Amino acid sequence: MTGTLALDIETISPDREPTEQEQFRDSSYFELLAVGLGYRPAPGEPVETTVCFRDGDSAESELELVDAVCAWCADRPADTLVTYNGDGFDLIHLRGRAERAGDAVGDDGPRRRLDDLLALDHVDLMDDARRAWGGYRSLERTCAELGVTVEKTRWAEYEHGLHPDDWRSYGKRGAEEVLNTDVPHFGEQYLALAAVDARETLTFRALHELLFDYTVGDIEPLFELLDRRPF
Repeated sequence: MTGTLALDIETISPDREPTEQEQFRDSSYFELLAVGLGYRPAPGEPVETTVCFRDGDSAESELELVDAVCAWCADRPADTLVTYNGDGFDLIHLRGRAERAGDAVGDDGPRRRLDDLLALDHVDLMDDARRAWGGYRSLERTCAELGVTVEKTRWAEYEHGLHPDDWRSYGKRGAEEVLNTDVPHFGEQYLALAAVDARETLTFRALHELLFDYTVGDIEPLFELLDRRPF
């Protein structure tokens, strides 16, 4: 065994939000925001993590993000790719957005380079969770069941000037941690600032740090879950 890669995507839905179950598998409802990546050369070895960000709101920026993901992974020998619900979301939209953005600008190179990454043996940990407990189960709930720590990202610790209760549904207001439904809102503001080259502003830097910490928080537990199989 050479090594294991882990992957988790973060998305935005600037044009229309999915409301029906089948729409969550339709890449026209999503755009890439960032991709969290992890690498472990062998069991027991330290895990390396990073987050690749989209650097604007154009189709070209989505392709550049896909290329950055492929380049990072190509430098790390692996025979396994691990995700949580990758078959139901991450791999669908990483490929789907590469195809859509590539069609928009007439460049299928990033999609073809992505094929090498997606050809690795894939372990979707959601499948293990379904076998153990049945039905859909969030990463956080699975980790709690197995005693795996997931670091919380608390939105008020970052100087971005936004308040999630402005967009949260009533039942989610007041939560101190960043929720998965908050990420598109933070992400759209992040990309809006990137698009006008406002990367040196306090707001942009705070959003970058928040989104980085949140995304890495979803990557690091995947390796411990992988070692716990079968659940």
